[in-house]
Amino acid sequence: MVNYSLYCLKTWFNVRRKVWIRVFLYSIFLSTYQAYSAPLEVYIADYPPFQVLDEESGHSGFSVELFKEIVKLTDLEVEYIAVPWVRALAKVAKRPNSLLFTMAKTPERDKLYQWVDTIYRVNEGVFALDDRKDISINKLDDVHQYTIALPRGDVSIKTLNIYPDHIQGVSIVEHQAQCIKMLKLGRVDLNYNNDVGFFMAAKMMGLKPDQFKQVFVTGQAELGIAANKTIDIEIVTKIRKALVTLKANGVYNKLQDTWFSSNYL
Repeated sequence: MVNYSLYCLKTWFNVRRKVWIRVFLYSIFLSTYQAYSAPLEVYIADYPPFQVLDEESGHSGFSVELFKEIVKLTDLEVEYIAVPWVRALAKVAKRPNSLLFTMAKTPERDKLYQWVDTIYRVNEGVFALDDRKDISINKLDDVHQYTIALPRGDVSIKTLNIYPDHIQGVSIVEHQAQCIKMLKLGRVDLNYNNDVGFFMAAKMMGLKPDQFKQVFVTGQAELGIAANKTIDIEIVTKIRKALVTLKANGVYNKLQDTWFSSNYL
């Protein structure tokens, strides 16, 4: 009788174990299926000429148009999500099936994101009003002698070592357009940006590029596509291969001529 009871108990545990194993395997299958079947989340923030956001007529810009061409060459299903830049960085850092553009590549960001590919190179540096003859910057630390406006979450905050020693005289705002407006109104002396982004934003604000000058160049920066660290490597490979094709067939150069010609900058 005792042996029979033990046999029944053992059988019951074996059945339960098989059920839990099946439930566990099914949950893995379901989560994997959902990850592959869900659209790739593509986060973008307003950053002319790379991203020009317009909910009514559709988002455009060099990077947006380039990524649309990438999608045409792949079987990727994507969802474009327009949010402020700081939120885009936070979302992609947390959400597995997501990416963003256009981001400057830095060693610090390489620890947080999967670098997918470089799509453009710019000259980063410090900008001032053209008539400010009193401003003299021979090395990056000279920036701290002046007031400066920087966008929240921008790579410039790290580049200029703002925290914790140089926060005085620094205005942190939501986006670059606000920085340029403050610069034009004389509320700050400087803005840190790249040559393409700065002059395009100024033009879109109705300002003349010759009202400003780049007073110091820190170097060339890679701008590109970055993804969540755990993104499927197959997605990264597809994007990289598509970019190679677009550069070879002339589409990349055509978009470059359109968005970075004198008509736009």
